[in-house]
Amino acid sequence: MIEQFRIARQREISLGKYMPWKRFTQQELNDEACATYKNLLVGRSLRIPDRNRILTIADYLELSSDGRNDLLLAAGYLPIQTEISGNALEQAIGQAQHTMNVLPYPAMIVTHTEDIKGYNESFRRLFGFPESHAYDHLMNRIDLHFNPDLPVYLRSTFDRSSFEKWKTHAVQGIRLFKNNHILSRYDDWYQRVLNRFEHYLAEEQWLEDALVTGDIDNGELTQSILTRSESNGEFIPIQYKQVSITTGSLMTPKVQVFLPVDDAARRIFEELGCHVLSTNIK
Repeated sequence: MIEQFRIARQREISLGKYMPWKRFTQQELNDEACATYKNLLVGRSLRIPDRNRILTIADYLELSSDGRNDLLLAAGYLPIQTEISGNALEQAIGQAQHTMNVLPYPAMIVTHTEDIKGYNESFRRLFGFPESHAYDHLMNRIDLHFNPDLPVYLRSTFDRSSFEKWKTHAVQGIRLFKNNHILSRYDDWYQRVLNRFEHYLAEEQWLEDALVTGDIDNGELTQSILTRSESNGEFIPIQYKQVSITTGSLMTPKVQVFLPVDDAARRIFEELGCHVLSTNIK
């Protein structure tokens, strides 16, 4: 099976998908991923490489999640489940929906592909989406933050300070996405998400830095946004933060919850009917 994948990669070299140095030869695989590979090929070694070595080979061959798991199974090891799909995903979204419906805060449901699979009424009012819920099941979280035709981007970049906060959050978000899904980085859906970032940020000089896997700031990031007060109709700058709630054994789908940080946000959240604790302001 390793040879099947290796030969397939050799045939794809002309497509320009791989690093220039990669030739996917038997010698290169032996040198870069498995020092006993040639011995395996000629029968001088009958010992199956250990699990970590199989993962190193899969990484060298730039296999998708399915390819990596096929290789693990062929070697007699358990596969790695990184994401769910089909009926299992729909059931998990249903569990997340139930959790979101009982939360007293604005919230949305996000899948591993960054698709938003629903949001509650407090979320709609906080971010100024129409009552028709026209964006339900049609919006990706990348669209939510970067699409200038949606209200969030313009309301989050209303002055220099808010723009810098928005940019910092964007960089950290991209890096967190890459770190969380490192085992899926050769999957088609992963590349589609990165292409979506590039669609909105192609002209931004800082995008290249964001796409480089770097350290994640474990400190709590706050964001700023202009939101309309329902008591007087005025737009007020507020600060909020996000926390994630998972309802299953995997990181996604997750419920992304929005919490107030400053006094102005606390008042806005109370207008939305949220039960705000004083500790949320700190």
